[in-house]
Amino acid sequence: MKPGPLILVTNDDGIHSPGLAAAIRGAMKVGEVVIAAPNEQQTAMGRAYPERDDLGVIDTVSIDIGPGSPVKAFAVHGSPGYAAAYGIAEIAPRIKGRKPDITVSGINTGANCGTSITSSGTIGAALESVDMKVPALAISQAILDYDSRWPDFETLDYRCAELATEYWLRYILDKGMPKGADFLNVNVPEAKVEPEDYIFTFLETHPYYKAQPVPERDWSKPYRIRFDSEFGDKDAHEGSDIHTLHFKRKTSVTPLTVDMTKR
Repeated sequence: MKPGPLILVTNDDGIHSPGLAAAIRGAMKVGEVVIAAPNEQQTAMGRAYPERDDLGVIDTVSIDIGPGSPVKAFAVHGSPGYAAAYGIAEIAPRIKGRKPDITVSGINTGANCGTSITSSGTIGAALESVDMKVPALAISQAILDYDSRWPDFETLDYRCAELATEYWLRYILDKGMPKGADFLNVNVPEAKVEPEDYIFTFLETHPYYKAQPVPERDWSKPYRIRFDSEFGDKDAHEGSDIHTLHFKRKTSVTPLTVDMTKR
């Protein structure tokens, strides 16, 4: 009997992220799961390959994806791109005897829309997967008033994004990618939406997270630039990911390709 699909679940928020647990729950309804995620928070790492003294160390850990529901997972010392690479090239073949059929990267805490996706570790892990010939689904949970709430998101509800994870995994495995696409970037609004409440969108041509002016400060002291989410920007174009997510309050599904050539 042919085995069911093997799904790699990874992210950029780290192995103990509640969004990762939600993605695992959604993926387990579709197929067999192997979990390989960064051992610590790696937000906004893009597809970076940073060198570090502990690079390649893989810890076997137990994470709780629900009350009394521990699962075995692998915490990769490295970036999201590295986590996906080790998951596909080493962990899945050793643990499951084969490469994954598909990768889920997420569920990210915060949306990944517009030109801001180039810094996203969630997208970076998906790109790594695609380069290794494994189709990918990147999925994120939008947060209203992100910067004023950062980094305390304990009340964030991932249930709709969890259902969307299951829905889009089944979609890709059953129908394949939309023609010409290499992976899907799914963003779920912070609202009660059904998996079918989606619109296929295009990438908005401005950033979702906009750097704010920096006050006079002492350059010898650490400082974090503040970012505003662009959901209040009225020039968001009809049909874009940002417009769909924050004006229509529907799930944005953007087919993306690794080919960035302008023709």
